[in-house]
Amino acid sequence: MRLRVSWVFFCAAAVVACGGEGGFEIDASGTDAAMPPPYRPPRCGPGLSGGSGVQDAACADGGLPTVDAGFDAAPPPPPCNEVTFTYTDPAASTVWLSGTWLADAAGVWPATPAEGALELVREGDRWTLTTLVEPIGRHLYKFIVDGDRWVPDPSNPEREPDSFGGFNSVLDVCGASCGDPTAFDWRDTVMYFAMVDRFRDSDGRSDPVPGASDGDARIGASGQYEGGDLRGATERLPYLADLGVTAVWLSAPYENRDLAGAAIDPASDPHSYSAYHGYWPSPGDIDYAEPGDPVPTPAVESRIGTAADLHAFVDTAHATMGAGGHSLKVLFDYVMNHVDIESALYRNHPDWFARDSGRIRLCGPENLWDDPFWGTRCAFTDYLPPFDFDVPAARAWSVADALWWAKEFDIDGYRLDAIKHVPQSWLRDLRSRLRAEISDAPAGRFYLVGETFAYDDPGLIRSFVDPGTMLDGQFDFPFKARLCEAVFAPGGDLSRFADWLASNDGYYGAGAIMTTWIGNHDIPRAIHFASREIANCREGSSPANGWNSASFRQPTDAAPYERLALAFAVMMTNPGIPLIYYGDEIGLAGGGDPDNRRMMPWDDAALSPHQRALRQRVRALARLRGANPVLGRGRRVTVSADADTWVYRRVGCDDSVLVAINKADAPRSVTLPPGTYEDLLEGGEVRGVVSLPPRSYLVLR
Repeated sequence: MRLRVSWVFFCAAAVVACGGEGGFEIDASGTDAAMPPPYRPPRCGPGLSGGSGVQDAACADGGLPTVDAGFDAAPPPPPCNEVTFTYTDPAASTVWLSGTWLADAAGVWPATPAEGALELVREGDRWTLTTLVEPIGRHLYKFIVDGDRWVPDPSNPEREPDSFGGFNSVLDVCGASCGDPTAFDWRDTVMYFAMVDRFRDSDGRSDPVPGASDGDARIGASGQYEGGDLRGATERLPYLADLGVTAVWLSAPYENRDLAGAAIDPASDPHSYSAYHGYWPSPGDIDYAEPGDPVPTPAVESRIGTAADLHAFVDTAHATMGAGGHSLKVLFDYVMNHVDIESALYRNHPDWFARDSGRIRLCGPENLWDDPFWGTRCAFTDYLPPFDFDVPAARAWSVADALWWAKEFDIDGYRLDAIKHVPQSWLRDLRSRLRAEISDAPAGRFYLVGETFAYDDPGLIRSFVDPGTMLDGQFDFPFKARLCEAVFAPGGDLSRFADWLASNDGYYGAGAIMTTWIGNHDIPRAIHFASREIANCREGSSPANGWNSASFRQPTDAAPYERLALAFAVMMTNPGIPLIYYGDEIGLAGGGDPDNRRMMPWDDAALSPHQRALRQRVRALARLRGANPVLGRGRRVTVSADADTWVYRRVGCDDSVLVAINKADAPRSVTLPPGTYEDLLEGGEVRGVVSLPPRSYLVLR
């Protein structure tokens, strides 16, 4: 399958030519073996000006014509609603086009040319049509093959269900899906995860839990509270805003277990842990008969602060302007799977929690993680009994609790922990209540993002994503693994990653906003993947890497930090909400959990020049994303790609930004499309053939 695109506005297989220097062709996969690299100049190929099909003689053999040194001159751009549709089927006898803009007054799409369907013209194995689509806006369409077979565009990933159990393709004419570029949109967001206990200690005090395994969390692993608090996090909101962050995900602030607990598998991990991370909630026996006035009042974890401190954090964030001119948004972690066995809620309502013949079933030792029944009822450890959400009273209590925290503290979203271990009935109930009771959510949605730890099961991840009834998105684990393999691994291949990413676009459905990431709190620190100390991009935490800090020292050479900057460059210039795990902006070292949760260092003098340089690069990229909605809302058009380099455009929103990446450990040259470009990060102008230094990138307009 091939499609025709212009330099500037791109609508999947249907292409909107909204200004620019000309056109080129790519496969639906994003590659084109027949196209001479790295681009085809404007006067090559049909359809460049109204689809005339006229081709310059210099291009007759498919080669590149000579380009004058002054090749800035370009034909006048076609109107932005001029769209070229293509369909490849050598066996078809006719191919027609029908869609919402062709419908009659009753909304019925034409089924034949006599009724108004448009005919595509055959060119070898390919059928094409260039037409003006009016009115400008969002439209649905299908091809009609051989008069009776209605087919969504195979090369357009944007689609939505039709009324007959199939799909319609979605056409975005003139960037209509961008909406108001000046309004807040979750697609523009840069998210930062601050683990409160490890982020910033405002008073130098901590309240340790007896028996928890201690350590010096400034340089290594600790299972103990280290003193980070809500006031400290509030003090650092200006730092986050300056970094380009626009949403802060705060670790779970709820009252937690007060006793030390064993590891999931004590046989392999003899350490004891406190609940410093926030994932062992210990709620009281709270009565939500009056939803806005529960008795007793739900408690904030006293070791990190008070309810007043939590209100101050949210209020200060909402009063702080981030990149793009909008207030910082706040998400809480919400832990719905289980509670502390010592909690009053468990003691007073044991019938709300899953048991089998009186015993708690354990996920790990019994390997029940993916069991069709016990996967949503097994316990992570014996002191964290899991809810049985088939019990209506249990589900109602949990949803009411989540609603209270969201409304009481006026937050903007939730990160839902371990969502695959929770029945979808709970998630649907939560979304229904959120939609009914929170009417002023930013951009019309209280953002719900889930965690489903699955690097190679996108179908499982997708099964929880539906902005209308369940999640807005999930953390994109497949993206993380493949970005790591493409950018960090010596044999990584950016062209393969570009192809995969094209298939990932739209995979999770209309309206989904996934969260992209390269580091989080459950795996070794990203810098050790970037340094190639860890070769397996799916490696998780274990006692061997979580309590072996001496093996995970801060890298001293520049290369790991430059590779990590490349990963951030990809994330910041592509769809989804890019996540910065606290400390990854300086390449903070650390093995698996808990070594990956070292205290955030705030003394710049203690950072290496490479760490400070990485932070500056992340800052520039994040602020650029906030100022340029096309990076989050537009579409990607690959200009060229090979194992080491990738050049692509982000187009839409009346804008076009070009990104060029070299992940090799040596310089590589790329050829930019015709034109003179402004370097949006370093300033100055570039054009033509550009030599990219090792492990570098450009963002250009």
